[in-house]
Amino acid sequence: MATKKPMAHIAAMLALAFSLLLLTPQISFAHRGEEHPPQATQADEAQTAPEHDMGAMQPGEMMWPTAEGTGGMMMDHDARPATLSGRIIRWLGVWHPAVIHFPIALLLTVGFLEAAAAIRRKPLYAASNKILLAVATLGAFAAAPLGWANAGLPAANDESALVLHRWIGTAIPFLIMFVWWLKKPVDDAAVRLGGPLYEITLALTVLVILGQAYLGAEVTHGAGHLAF
Repeated sequence: MATKKPMAHIAAMLALAFSLLLLTPQISFAHRGEEHPPQATQADEAQTAPEHDMGAMQPGEMMWPTAEGTGGMMMDHDARPATLSGRIIRWLGVWHPAVIHFPIALLLTVGFLEAAAAIRRKPLYAASNKILLAVATLGAFAAAPLGWANAGLPAANDESALVLHRWIGTAIPFLIMFVWWLKKPVDDAAVRLGGPLYEITLALTVLVILGQAYLGAEVTHGAGHLAF
């Protein structure tokens, strides 16, 4: 065993060196044909480039949550607040993207398990979905107000994607709670599949969640963010 470890280290070093040798021509080929201006020209461009004075920025120019030119939408009414309470609300709002992923993942998992139970005719696959829907409901009711804290109050210049995302997100917690109410308890769900109303409502909620996720990405990353 004592001789195997040094041999393994030597083999790893040789593999790393061989990988670097293989990558070096590719890197040089990737930069081949690029025109690099002389250093003097670069220095002149750096001197003539206007400096961005952060102190001269107006409240509407604050890059929050996304700035103009980065692919996202500019919300003029969403400047960083100066008061303590405003900063606390804004700090809570930045947790919205992290918290919202949990109810989304749970609901999609419920949909997958229900589909597997229906296809395999084994209700046991979806027996625990009542619990998953309960946790998803709590997560959705936590994420919705955080979204309001993140986006701020409605304004006349809000983009349509933000308006839809705001109000659909407000309704989704109640929709998930309705799906939870329709789902049979664990003991009953383990032996019988869900009824038609439950399955239709769950499928509709999954589609709404997927559309809501697209709108949220459009608000954050801009229109056409999924363009190929």
